Amino acid sequence: MKKRELFWILGTVTAVILTQFLLFGKQGFVMDGTVDINVHDTYLIFPSYNIFLLLASLFFFVVYLGRILRRGFKNKTVNLILIIATIVLIVMINGIHFILESLLLNTLSTVLFYIQIVLLVLLAFIGFKTGQYHKK
Repeated sequence: MKKRELFWILGTVTAVILTQFLLFGKQGFVMDGTVDINVHDTYLIFPSYNIFLLLASLFFFVVYLGRILRRGFKNKTVNLILIIATIVLIVMINGIHFILESLLLNTLSTVLFYIQIVLLVLLAFIGFKTGQYHKK
């Protein structure tokens, strides 16, 4: 069972690295690298590791949510990885939410706020189901 999880983790990390490279090239992996985004008349510069972390949390969330739904919350390792990915995703979305709020993009900011609420409810449900299946 542990070998299978290692393959899933390595596969997901490989997909994240390949996607980061395809989107941003070598600049996405430079330690002091930045990603530049132009929104209307505002020019945003983000450290590339923040974009990598957001991409990684999204990939892990999607992959492990699919695995957890397919397996019915019965694998503790998968549950734990999904819980960690969800927490990191909530933190990353929170940062994006405050950036959009400061740019006065209130509609998009509100959507991200509600996405965070949904993720928190999902996180509580995953914790409940994990505890339900793994009582000692």
